[in-house]
Amino acid sequence: MGFAILWVMLFHLPVPTDFTSLDFIKSLGYGGVDVFLFLSGFGLYFSMSRKNFILKKYYKSRFFRIVPEFWFVLCIVFLIQMNFSLKSFYSLVCRATTLGYWIGHQDELWFISCILFLYAIFPMYFSLFKKHGTKVAFLFIGAGLSLILVYALTCIYSYGNKNFGGFIILTYARIPIFFVGAIFGHWAKDGCNVELTNKLKIIGLSSAIVALIVLTCFKNFMHSFLQTCSLAYLPYIIITPVLSILLAMFFEKWKVLDKLFTIIGLLSLELYLCHVYIYKLFFVFIDYLDKDSANLLIMIFSFFAAYALYFVNRKIFTRRTNIRIRP
Repeated sequence: MGFAILWVMLFHLPVPTDFTSLDFIKSLGYGGVDVFLFLSGFGLYFSMSRKNFILKKYYKSRFFRIVPEFWFVLCIVFLIQMNFSLKSFYSLVCRATTLGYWIGHQDELWFISCILFLYAIFPMYFSLFKKHGTKVAFLFIGAGLSLILVYALTCIYSYGNKNFGGFIILTYARIPIFFVGAIFGHWAKDGCNVELTNKLKIIGLSSAIVALIVLTCFKNFMHSFLQTCSLAYLPYIIITPVLSILLAMFFEKWKVLDKLFTIIGLLSLELYLCHVYIYKLFFVFIDYLDKDSANLLIMIFSFFAAYALYFVNRKIFTRRTNIRIRP
């Protein structure tokens, strides 16, 4: 999660770094969201497999982990903007309830709407999975892929290759990877004897490399289609599991970096909530700063704001709700 949020933050930086390799990685940074959702599906399977699992406690913990901070940031931004018109209040209510996102309103914090929706439906999926096995998982993944393709074809042939759904496309495109993560959680938790043999490693790495090549070709030769019909996200269904396993192996060997990225991962929600607005705020001052200064200051301010938000959540929201803060 620490790697994923840094990747997303790098993607959001308003100006290039002038390092070709780093800028290429930056251009693919939206894949950090896929890593988040893969790990969320993975973790939720573990969470719901516990013997002492209580559904009411599950919903309560997810709500208080995300929503108080989400509302707090929305209120701060609302007050800073100093726009108290009726339309502005309506927009605030739509965003706070996440309903605005689902009816096509543009929303910088779209990921909150996405993850709350997936958290809400996961218990139903888990119940079906326990009764019918992995075929349910592949049914959900297949349904997600079908939704992406239907959406893509609708955009291309009925709307002149224009995105008619707004930011909601970002959720449609990530449904499969969330449930792929749940399958990996099942394999890891239930002891399915999936061993990383040399043959499986070669297949996985080769598939990920091919997917990365396809993604690069899409970005270079089909850029307009990628931006409107979600095809840019499909290769990450293959890339994300392989990347996550490689990162796990890397951090297992480099313990110092593991501790550092664990701390960053603990602040991942707060970093996302703060960084989305901070990097946009810097567009106002971008003409007065050089590239390196702008990028560096965005990162520094994001971390300071994220820690402050985490502190407020731990000291105020957590004490009042008796919910232990967890990543």
